[in-house]
Amino acid sequence: MNKLEQARIIIDDVDQQIAELFKKRMHAVMDVLSHKIENHLPVLDSIREAQMIEKNLSRFNDDSLKAYYESFLKSILDISKAYQEDHYE
Repeated sequence: MNKLEQARIIIDDVDQQIAELFKKRMHAVMDVLSHKIENHLPVLDSIREAQMIEKNLSRFNDDSLKAYYESFLKSILDISKAYQEDHYE
């Protein structure tokens, strides 16, 4: 097996893990939404978003990827907000 094939196997494995973690995260997002609905809170909590990004970036120790990781986090937050907005009753 060459390096390309090995890398693709790793990527496929990671993608499978990401899919499972994504589902787990989105179920938790729905729990957050339930709380927001019950308490008449808006979907957007910009303070919480900033804290989440800061906390996760502080744990990330690869400077060459840090900006990309921040973009990844922001994408996750955008997806989470869109999902909440689609289900806000």
